[in-house]
Amino acid sequence: MNPARKSVSVEQLISEIHNHHINHLTREIYLHGYVDADEEPGVDYRMATSFIKNLHILGLQNSQNVLVHMHTIGGNWSDGMAIFNSIRLSSAPITIVGYAQASSMSGIVFQAADKRVLMPDCEIMIHHGSLALDDSTMAVKSAVDQNEKCCRRMLQIFAERAVAGAYFKERKYTVRKAMTFIDQKIKQNSDWYLMPEEAVYYGFADGILGEKGFETVSKARSGRKRK
Repeated sequence: MNPARKSVSVEQLISEIHNHHINHLTREIYLHGYVDADEEPGVDYRMATSFIKNLHILGLQNSQNVLVHMHTIGGNWSDGMAIFNSIRLSSAPITIVGYAQASSMSGIVFQAADKRVLMPDCEIMIHHGSLALDDSTMAVKSAVDQNEKCCRRMLQIFAERAVAGAYFKERKYTVRKAMTFIDQKIKQNSDWYLMPEEAVYYGFADGILGEKGFETVSKARSGRKRK
């Protein structure tokens, strides 16, 4: 038995999971909003800093695969991209299991994983982010330009993963063509909702928990880093 397992009591492990959102013994991280908030705050600086710290802790142990349990709505672009980049640049392969929804910013974070697994009723929603502006400021044009850049980056992120999905692969879509398709879908629907089966078909997820190849969480965990 690993000596580290002997030194951690049940009470310590429960505290680690609930207070710090990590189980270092099983290399699992819980990605969710600030639990003491009145409402789900979504992706914010607290979530990002906590996640990055936990990922670094596991990285100091070894480079074995990490399982992330994600249960959150959309949120702040910058904090979400901090999580996204940390996952992509991690030396350890990372599997994300999406609970309830992978919407807006959390849907983008979901795309960073080496293996993307959805719960049977977890929905995905893709849309262009909103931007609140004060008409009196001189920085409006700059803010709008930056928002457009973020929207293009979002389309690129989804398209780069989607081209491996059945829909785009059958039609031999390039990343650029997939970006155009996704952009059109968003403009048609404003918020483009997909159930798990649709998300897998379009390449926004790799599998659904409980289905073939993803029968259990342990079986769904990725063992290799995506190139």
